[in-house]
Amino acid sequence: MKAVIFAYHDMGCQGVQAVLDAGYEIAAIFTHADNPAENTFFGSVSRLAAGLGIPVYAPDNVNHPIWIDRIAELAPDIIFSFYYRNLLSEEILQLAPTGAFNLHGSLLPEYRGCAPLNWVLVNGESETGVTLHRMVKRADAGEIVASQRVAIAQDDVAITLHHKLCQAARQLLGSILPTMKCGDIPSVPQRESDATYYGRRRPEDGLIDWHKPVSTVHNLVRAVAAPWPGAFSYSGSQKFTIWSSRICPDAQGALPGSVISVSPLRVACADGALEIITGQVGDGITVQGSQLAQTLGLVAGARLNRPSAASGKRRIRVLILGVNGFIGNHLTERLLNEENYDVYGMDIGSNAISRFLLHPRFHFVEGDISIHSEWIEYHVKKCDVILPLVAIATPIEYTRNPLRVFELDFEENLRIIRYCVKYRKRVVFPSTSEVYGMCTDASFDEDKSNLIVGR
Repeated sequence: MKAVIFAYHDMGCQGVQAVLDAGYEIAAIFTHADNPAENTFFGSVSRLAAGLGIPVYAPDNVNHPIWIDRIAELAPDIIFSFYYRNLLSEEILQLAPTGAFNLHGSLLPEYRGCAPLNWVLVNGESETGVTLHRMVKRADAGEIVASQRVAIAQDDVAITLHHKLCQAARQLLGSILPTMKCGDIPSVPQRESDATYYGRRRPEDGLIDWHKPVSTVHNLVRAVAAPWPGAFSYSGSQKFTIWSSRICPDAQGALPGSVISVSPLRVACADGALEIITGQVGDGITVQGSQLAQTLGLVAGARLNRPSAASGKRRIRVLILGVNGFIGNHLTERLLNEENYDVYGMDIGSNAISRFLLHPRFHFVEGDISIHSEWIEYHVKKCDVILPLVAIATPIEYTRNPLRVFELDFEENLRIIRYCVKYRKRVVFPSTSEVYGMCTDASFDEDKSNLIVGR
């Protein structure tokens, strides 16, 4: 029996080899050109065909009348499609008297459409499989010839499930193709009431929503783990990808997206916490979760927010230490009302700024400037404008506890100023009327007022 094959990817290679092993004559193979811009971790059908001495083609539009005529000249008895990315026209399907058959990566009629491998993991399924079915005008809707089930283990990720499906496909084709060669091709209609359909997945679909249940976030990580693009989130404007994770049931009452701990790196979700085992920042190297936290400058209490949907123009990053105070609170409100500012803040409490905690351009960490020095240095380096507002600003405390005032107001702030000098950052050092007194000017003049003591 003479076959024409449309094939791509590892499944395409498996299908071609299975057809040969079953004793079919392959008149030609149609595939796609290997794209150097794509992460081609899979086998090349074109190289396989060339090595086997089989004519191979990669037309841009196989449904063009020119190619339909060329396929008709090959006079195929049967047509196979193994993970070919384009739908075949009815004109092509009708060229093979025995029929045209497609291998689909799910248990039809469930998960018709694109990327079933990834979608079953996204949805937390415990079973999937491969199905050989007759090809009709509608994608994945033809009668089922044979199928084979594949169990999905809890530790399966996209690549391990991919290998399982390839093995199942080889077994399925090895058992059914010899029977089909003899002309015995039983098939049963699909139950349309059970059909589900899923569309293409895009890299941006990997964006994590920390308000989802932890199992949903973990399943997303599994579904798009390497060599797929990965599940990702943001620390401020810095993108990072999570390659492997595990579920922790206790979120310790933290808000979704809050960092619970950095070693191990655990982030709160809606009903639990996700432990990040490995990940990477930007296009960097893959590291363990604790090193990822260090690279991102994360501390317990930091929030991972979705990036703002505003323009891609880089916003001014403002670091406010002591953000929960009078100045920090009102300045944050003013800055967030403008579209061109991202605010990073630290304080030992958040009661005055609670209304900002879910704002996509506000990134808050509950901490102490005398303890979280690494976080502060990282964000001084990262931000454009620094406002060190942490101080004991009540004059009576200067006599009650002068050493503590000196340590906090002078020593800790001097360290921050030195960071600003080191990284050449603009620093704004304001204070309230409690320290400098009320302004007596009818109209404040920053050039003439006696309250201006430095620039």
